[in-house]
Amino acid sequence: MTKPFVLLSASGIALALGIINILVVTGLKDFALQQGIRAASVTLLGLLVVGLLPRWRYPAAAALLALIIPLATAGFWFSYGQWGISDWDYYFSLHENIRRSIVQYHVFPLWNPYTCGGTAGLADPEFSLFTPTFLLELIFGIPTGFRLAIYLATITGGLGTLILARAMRLPATAGFLAACIFSLSSVNLLEIVEGHPNIFAAGWLPWIFWSWLKAYQAPAKTFLRQSILCGLFLALTFFQGGIYLLMYTSLSFIILPFLVKRPRRAILTTLYAGLWAVGLAAIKLIPVMLWLREFQDSVYASSTYTLPNLHHILLGRYLHGAEVLLNQGSGWHEYGAYIGYGTVVLALLAALTGWKSRLVRGLIVATVLALVISSIGPFLKPVFDHASFLPRSNISRIIILGVLALALLAGHGLHFLIFRRPQRNLLLAPVIIGLIAVELMTLSYQLSTQAFVLPPAAISPDPAPSPIAFTAHRYEVRHNGSDYTRAYAATLAGYGTLSYCSVLSPPIAVRTIHDEEDKEIVSLQKAATYTLDHWSPNEVHVRVTTPVASDVIINTNYARGWQVNNQPAQEIVGRPATRVAPGTHRLIFHYSPPGLLLGILLSSLTIIAAAYFLGRSRLPYRFFASAHDKV
Repeated sequence: MTKPFVLLSASGIALALGIINILVVTGLKDFALQQGIRAASVTLLGLLVVGLLPRWRYPAAAALLALIIPLATAGFWFSYGQWGISDWDYYFSLHENIRRSIVQYHVFPLWNPYTCGGTAGLADPEFSLFTPTFLLELIFGIPTGFRLAIYLATITGGLGTLILARAMRLPATAGFLAACIFSLSSVNLLEIVEGHPNIFAAGWLPWIFWSWLKAYQAPAKTFLRQSILCGLFLALTFFQGGIYLLMYTSLSFIILPFLVKRPRRAILTTLYAGLWAVGLAAIKLIPVMLWLREFQDSVYASSTYTLPNLHHILLGRYLHGAEVLLNQGSGWHEYGAYIGYGTVVLALLAALTGWKSRLVRGLIVATVLALVISSIGPFLKPVFDHASFLPRSNISRIIILGVLALALLAGHGLHFLIFRRPQRNLLLAPVIIGLIAVELMTLSYQLSTQAFVLPPAAISPDPAPSPIAFTAHRYEVRHNGSDYTRAYAATLAGYGTLSYCSVLSPPIAVRTIHDEEDKEIVSLQKAATYTLDHWSPNEVHVRVTTPVASDVIINTNYARGWQVNNQPAQEIVGRPATRVAPGTHRLIFHYSPPGLLLGILLSSLTIIAAAYFLGRSRLPYRFFASAHDKV
């Protein structure tokens, strides 16, 4: 195919696309659909440019992906409200509390005194300070930082899928298609709209499998060193709060040895990567495990049986809040995983034409297992009821692994359809991807407009009495027939809120500002007096004078780890306390999560060991190598 003919054909397609785009968009009244079609149009035009850069196709595809994901989900940024619906109120408040500890009090958030009367900071499984997304929240504040974090996490997942597709020897255009499907499927976007930022951890899933594959393929001399990267991505998933995603990933690692040529190497790869992950994450992992031992999860929300409804889940263009399934129970965000008809057709094509490939067969098995396991929630409930040590949530969420496998299968299907005849590559592949992009992006933009639609509280609460007070006010507002809390207003005013309480939190024992007595930061018997010398989220310094023996109680929930003058605190009425003799006493209440020092030691030793192994030679990773390079 001559270069002039290629340029002429590309120009003709671009012109035709522009005319069709104008006709379609002007005929639509729904602005979100218009924006989705515009984003898909940019995608198609960008792919034409990628096709003209044979030596730079993978870097160009990565750049295009980073451009179109914000366009296809711009509603997160340009919503008509400022605050989020559903669980966003809780996470706005939770992350504001973490940020306040660092920015205002200059302490590491070991204890969170603001949420439900006091709960874990570092030991909270959803503590996400050690993540790139939280850095954006620290710099830009919570409302803006969260929106930027959504884009960063989504782009991270897309780029990881692109690189994973490259490791599977897919051409750049097919890899780009897989990346679009995974990052813009509603399986992640619905969770984000609901207000579950722990789904940001899904961005690391393709990176985990990519680095596992590279370690599995590594020579014996570099095998241990190459497993470090997989351990790092596993640790980042845990740091992001992706407890459930890690559990699902562990299931896939159990299955992988049965799908590869060298099962022993697969088991060793998983073992070494897991050990690196445990060591790197120990600073948070050990405190979390000890916290869960003290406050076990006693709630398991079982998902409904969905196998007969997979067409609704994968092909239904339902928005957040939809009621689709019989006995659905949880919201649609626990089930929806829209990928579109084009993706399904290409995945089926890959299954029919590439079944001789071990890689394709592995993706087919992964897809089937993920779809089946995600659909049998009621049958698994007895297992989780008797295994309280396992992270428990709707098992329907495991379908995210099926979406990743389907996305890669679709990339293989496109490869089988187009790339065996190179003359079709430049022209037909962008058209097919453009049609799938229209399917995905017209829904993704609509979803992105549903999250941040609530105005700030109409009446801002008065500032909280120094240094902290607790309120049970929820500041509810009705939107589209549902009542949503905006306790974030109280958080901004300095209050601790009781609106959302995790199943892993201590029982609420604090006194609120609405109580008539015993609601100060320090509780004493009537004859005693106190002076507050210092207060921070982790520490309270108080000077107490009492003529008789007295109990000194601080107004926060009790958990193991509270100390008074370096001695374990007592628990009195559910709060940290100590008993003092008559006289004047200077007391320092301090919280440090059990296992912190051991976690710091293990993480430090692991980082030193990783630096040693990595320093011996350079890791031979090239993210965007030529398609002719050996993987």
